[in-house]
Amino acid sequence: MDRETLVQLLDNQGEAAHDCRQALMAGASFEIWPDPVEALPLTKTYRRRARLTRRMDVPSVGFDEAVTQLGAFELQHLILGIVRSTESGYRFQLFLSPDASRVVACLGVSPQRQRPARPGRPQR
Repeated sequence: MDRETLVQLLDNQGEAAHDCRQALMAGASFEIWPDPVEALPLTKTYRRRARLTRRMDVPSVGFDEAVTQLGAFELQHLILGIVRSTESGYRFQLFLSPDASRVVACLGVSPQRQRPARPGRPQR
């Protein structure tokens, strides 16, 4: 998939997709893996990751919305992709239909925590 096609697929797809689209237009690197993966186990994994991300105070965008969209997806397989923004530091996880004709869900995660752990506070 080329950059222009991916930018078009992300149009009008929510906040995370908007931010991902902006990153792509600014030159962010991206990769789309052609081999489909099973949707149901992926949905369960990302549901757990959403909870963990919140618990660890990791900045994210569109995570809960993406999990909802994955849960509503009716096909059995998805194609995955990633966009790495150099400007914002966010990494965007893309979930595409098996034929790569539409974005099913998109979420962004920062590698940085919002606030440092307080001294004496146990890490989870």
